[in-house]
Amino acid sequence: MTVPHNSQNLGKSLPVKKKRSAIFTVIIASVAVHVVGLGGLAAIKIIEVLQPEPEFEAPPVVPIKPPPPPPPPPPTTKRAQRSLPRPQPLAVRNPQNMSVPSIAMNKASATIGAGRGFGGGLGDLGGAVADSLRITSFGYDRMMEGALEGALYDLKQDTEGRPNKSASRVNTIASLFQYTKNFNRRELDRDYYKADTSLYASYFIIPKTSANVVPEAYGVEDTVQPKMIAVTYSGTFKPTESGRFRLVGRGDDTLVVRVNNKIVLDASRPTADYSSWNQSSSQEQKDIESADGYFGFKASSGDPAMRGDWFDLREGVETSVDVLVAEVPGGNFGAYLLIENKNKPGRLKVFSTRPLSSQDKDFIRGLHPDSAQFLN
Repeated sequence: MTVPHNSQNLGKSLPVKKKRSAIFTVIIASVAVHVVGLGGLAAIKIIEVLQPEPEFEAPPVVPIKPPPPPPPPPPTTKRAQRSLPRPQPLAVRNPQNMSVPSIAMNKASATIGAGRGFGGGLGDLGGAVADSLRITSFGYDRMMEGALEGALYDLKQDTEGRPNKSASRVNTIASLFQYTKNFNRRELDRDYYKADTSLYASYFIIPKTSANVVPEAYGVEDTVQPKMIAVTYSGTFKPTESGRFRLVGRGDDTLVVRVNNKIVLDASRPTADYSSWNQSSSQEQKDIESADGYFGFKASSGDPAMRGDWFDLREGVETSVDVLVAEVPGGNFGAYLLIENKNKPGRLKVFSTRPLSSQDKDFIRGLHPDSAQFLN
């Protein structure tokens, strides 16, 4: 023990050692506490790590019974489909005919096909698939490639089928003259009765006969009397050759033709003016001298074939055509249209806006003996 060298505390020991012993004890105790604490925490962590994760059991899967299959749909009837029309060439050159079933015909109409159609189509009549196709002197009973749409108007009745009080021969002629100024069907639709049926024609060979054939062809013979009636045709086609052509024809009472918005022939009877077109006096004299009469029109009766103006056609260029045929007083009726190429003078062919099929040619031959010479 250290003894201080002062007189006041002689013989007494200093308390330094006791203080240092207390501090040392506190430090040791603190370290021990920390070690014990850390050891506990470590033990807890080890237990947590080693403890296996709890397993969860999914509820048992209960199989679901599938619903019963829906009942089969009711049987349906497969309807015939028609191909979309597209413009076709002017038939001044006819394609080679294809072999298709023969048809029975008479002088007014013919029906092609029986039962189902001809497999993939109607042979050289075009791409339509149908049970049958009816040909009349006024066109097909459905749209065909290259055909012009035709509509029948009764100028004796208003749009509701009521009698037109102003109907007369003079007023009918005036209405037709007004129509040929622009060939606007809306003017006829606004004032006159229109048959529901449409026909689609590519050629016009209607031998002179009774005017009864007009409403019969359009299925309105019970409601439309065969006088003061008009049939209009409109459409487009694409010629297969370029050149200069003119139309040759005759109508009773009325036949007016417009090509590319210009009237090129008015072969109506000379008793009235149905358009503003006039044939040159020199050509009129030539027609009278030639005395050509076809399809029941006799030159001796004042119905010689009339030749129209020359006009140009360009291969592949869309060309518009409008045709008007009409009967005013009733009685006889007829019209025909032929075409002449200026490079082949005197050679006439049936004018058509689509190639003439073998069925078309057979039908035209059956209409009149004069037909054969214009189908070669």
